[in-house]
Amino acid sequence: MLKTIIIDKNNNSKDLISSYLNEMEEISLIGAFGDFSQFEVELSNIDLIIFDIDSNTFSEKIKKIRAIKEKNKNINFIALSYEINSELVSKVLKEDIKDFLLKPILPNILQASVKKIESSKNQVTQSDANTICIYSPKAASGKTSLALNLAYQLSRETKDKVCLLDLNFKTADIEAFLGVEAKNSFIETINSIEKKDEKGTLALAQKYQDSLYVLSFRESDFNFRIKPQDVQKLINILKNIFQYIIIDTNSEMDETTVSILNNSDIILFITMLNLVSIRNSQKCYQMFEQLGYSKSKVKLIVNRYIENSEISLQDGAKTIGREVFATIPNNYLTLVDAINLGRTVIETNPQSNIAKAYKEICAKILNIDFLNLKDSKNPTYNHGIFNLLRRMGE
Repeated sequence: MLKTIIIDKNNNSKDLISSYLNEMEEISLIGAFGDFSQFEVELSNIDLIIFDIDSNTFSEKIKKIRAIKEKNKNINFIALSYEINSELVSKVLKEDIKDFLLKPILPNILQASVKKIESSKNQVTQSDANTICIYSPKAASGKTSLALNLAYQLSRETKDKVCLLDLNFKTADIEAFLGVEAKNSFIETINSIEKKDEKGTLALAQKYQDSLYVLSFRESDFNFRIKPQDVQKLINILKNIFQYIIIDTNSEMDETTVSILNNSDIILFITMLNLVSIRNSQKCYQMFEQLGYSKSKVKLIVNRYIENSEISLQDGAKTIGREVFATIPNNYLTLVDAINLGRTVIETNPQSNIAKAYKEICAKILNIDFLNLKDSKNPTYNHGIFNLLRRMGE
């Protein structure tokens, strides 16, 4: 669904276009305004702007469009005009405007143009889906474990630079899990990162190993909140350096979390097979639909999965109304063992069922055969308190 704004100084034309768009399933109409200066909407939430233009207003409106693109390069534009002027059409389309339609607009023409944009928006290939957010409405749901193991495996499989981005300021679990320490606060980072080249940006993060970098933030204020526009700015900068960005979030659904979800190509949504989690999942998917997310963007992950549980995987998926993308088995001891060692499960116990589940999720993201995944060359550790005590004494 395309979140859309109309800009048209002609009220009759504006109302007519609004009526056409309201009949389209592909459109979520956010508002209709007479001029670009009249709307105050978070641009990260907008997919499409339909605007009127003519030769007299070309320079002014193109200047405003360029400014909007600097804030959100993913916004699409459709130009409308009464002018049948080849020079105007050529100048508009050179600005990467998706379409130029003549007024008065016919509903089928507008619908065809919108569907073309909607189709291109939903055709996210695996190679393009490089910003992956891990989200769950429930705390302690396994978000961080999935984030760090997926990031680790992606870096091993692709050899590309991978950023594990910790935007969960309440717990900073990634630092504890991997034994890394943040260098700067978020404000310090966002104020300096635009001025840095690739080498300077990489220096802001902690290199875990090979091509995996961890970017976390040292915050003394437990209630610290980041601005949605800063989220978008940070992710856009990181996209120019990293092939994959794996984001760990908090469970609170505030404007910051929505901005993170909006700026992600894929959302790995974690739930569990119990009544409370399933009901929360239903509510979340309703919200995702309101936000205009396609079904291909949100992938359902069932964590702590136990076969033959009271609620079956099929019943849980049917109640939520979504197919299950992957399951992660309930293997608490192996997971805790890795945490105590400050490593990923894939490193400490690569043959465990939970490590294989993380690898399989990576394979699905990369669209490759799970059997072709690389085996870890790290030693296998057996879980248990005696082994933990032994390693502490080494």
